[in-house]
Amino acid sequence: MRRVLFISRKWPPAIGGMETYALKLCEGLAPRCSLLTRVLPGRAHGVPPTLFRLTIFLIGSIGFLFRRRADVVHVGDLVLWPLALAARWFRSAPRVAITAYGLDVIYGQRKGLLPRIYATYLALGVRLIGQRVRIIAISQETARLCRDAGFADVVVVTLGVDLPTSAPPPDEAPGPFILFVGRLVRRKGAAWFIREVLPLLPDAMGLLVVGKDWDPDEVAALRESSRVDYREVVSSAELFALRRSATVVVMPNIPSGGTDVEGFGLTAVEAGADGGVLLASGIEGIVDAVIDGTTGFLLPAGDASAWVGKILEVAAWELTRRARFIASCQAAIGDHYAWPVVAERTLAAYESTRAVA
Repeated sequence: MRRVLFISRKWPPAIGGMETYALKLCEGLAPRCSLLTRVLPGRAHGVPPTLFRLTIFLIGSIGFLFRRRADVVHVGDLVLWPLALAARWFRSAPRVAITAYGLDVIYGQRKGLLPRIYATYLALGVRLIGQRVRIIAISQETARLCRDAGFADVVVVTLGVDLPTSAPPPDEAPGPFILFVGRLVRRKGAAWFIREVLPLLPDAMGLLVVGKDWDPDEVAALRESSRVDYREVVSSAELFALRRSATVVVMPNIPSGGTDVEGFGLTAVEAGADGGVLLASGIEGIVDAVIDGTTGFLLPAGDASAWVGKILEVAAWELTRRARFIASCQAAIGDHYAWPVVAERTLAAYESTRAVA
């Protein structure tokens, strides 16, 4: 059985997409290989570990690699690229891979001292390991960014999702409300949607926003309209119910100008898995998270009339058509995005010359 050593600085109880990826991928890999993990748990209340603990973890992991041997060393993200270098130096495994998400590739393009330091740090990584280590990108967009940065061996394996337990199809008309779930940052498009799309929809149709308060300008847009209901945090059960009962779930992302990126768009897959009807901008990593017309609908970013038209179209669906769409959507998500599927594709990516999910 293949021996895999997985190393990650992202692990519960810290909360985030990278933590979910690390945990769920390991759960999927465990029955399929001889898996050994070295991970850095977060702090209570979902907070990431301190910089001091991260430094100790990094140093300790280098020593760990010196002593261990495996068939594959899988490093959890590009920030930890020195571990991939150490694995090559110590010959810890014949194959070394790193997962890339998107922002970890382009963070250095932002303004400020920390991004400049990171840009230098990543450039050094490209020089030392860029031709020798496999990069597992979570989307085609992330793969493009990695190649542009100088990494030579890049494959794509998308993120996964937990499929919900069986739930009966909707037996009553949805809404009338639209659901937005995500961090309140400009590229997610909440403010754009409120200002450009919502006024063109019937007055009875409101927008319910669930997400953390990040950008003051985005939060200000929530207060501009009486048709917006803002709930910063809801439970998993509440979110499941909201996705199923909303007329549509929207991801109206807009381009960020190259300083931020939607590496994949996991909430798109989660929306469909929970029984929501998703409308999303057809940009960046979202195009890998949505099978257009099957698990949701991809729309032009920033085209208000296209968004209005599609929302009104879905709102007019008969209940039987909506139920058929949701059932087909969930079946497709199970085939393409379930964590066991992602685990199998990850194992294949360790070996193949070019693996694309």
